[in-house]
Amino acid sequence: MNYLYLILGILLFILTLMDLIKTTFSSNGGGKITNTISKGVWKLFFVASGKNGKSGLLSYAGPAVLITILLVWIIGLWNGLFLMLLSDKGSIVNSSTLATATSLEKLYYAGFTLSTLGVGDYIATTDTWRIVTSLAAFSGLAFITASITYFVPVLSAVGLQSKLSLYISGMGKTPQQILINSWNGKDFSSFFDNVSDLCQMLMQHTMNHHSYPVIHYFHNNQVKLAIAPAIVLLDEAYHLLKLAGAKDELKMEMLYTTLKTYKETMEESFLKNAKAYNKAPTPDLAKVHQAGIPVKETEQVKRMFEQELHEHRQLLTALLEKDGWTWKQVYDPSY
Repeated sequence: MNYLYLILGILLFILTLMDLIKTTFSSNGGGKITNTISKGVWKLFFVASGKNGKSGLLSYAGPAVLITILLVWIIGLWNGLFLMLLSDKGSIVNSSTLATATSLEKLYYAGFTLSTLGVGDYIATTDTWRIVTSLAAFSGLAFITASITYFVPVLSAVGLQSKLSLYISGMGKTPQQILINSWNGKDFSSFFDNVSDLCQMLMQHTMNHHSYPVIHYFHNNQVKLAIAPAIVLLDEAYHLLKLAGAKDELKMEMLYTTLKTYKETMEESFLKNAKAYNKAPTPDLAKVHQAGIPVKETEQVKRMFEQELHEHRQLLTALLEKDGWTWKQVYDPSY
């Protein structure tokens, strides 16, 4: 008995199984292995695309992350069982000749056991290995079920992400346009009519992000369908509404709370120690003034956006940059 192979096999099998369970059944995000691999695959695509959010290459990052995670789980479980079987020279024999299985034959046996095919041309020699085989087969069945259970809601969450992005960008291509489009000459009632639906989608997206952080790597290279510029667009519009004296306090508070919760979720998972390499611009309110919207004086606007909101907007800058975007996608409609 080779105890080194046995211990390594058990550890690899258990660690992979724990990561799979944490990722697929927990509501608190993915396992450490899954998260590390996801970040690594995304970084590879991000660098290869030139860190350009409009690159079509980034559209393949999300599917590539899912496929890589699946392959890592398969390899981890397969090799874990293989090492356990390899620890005992006589663990597996040919069912017809009873000849001791070679290393490659044990690898084959481990594979068809986990895939629950049950070919039967090789068999375990002792009760211990029969029990190990049965446990591995049940794990394989659970693995297949868990993967399907995980991937379906992930893809559904990605759909909601695109829907939310389109909903926000449909209100206006810039924060100023959102204000102008919402202004009826007296107030912003048309904007607040949509806040409940908007907050509901944003809260659901935030919860999805918390449960399935892998959706962060599903990138859309169309600005109107990209989530990072959409969230920043909405956040900037919220602060402009405050400057314009929007009076629906309840819905303003709802919007503030949902945006804050989203920001906190990003800080916990993707923006830890994130650095912003560019400065957030001060919004030009000339067109807002022309529309007759009563915003505060230019100096008050400048002080609010450049001083009071400096740290907050630096975080928004990092959010944009880590997804390949800039503030041009928020304040310049031509981009």
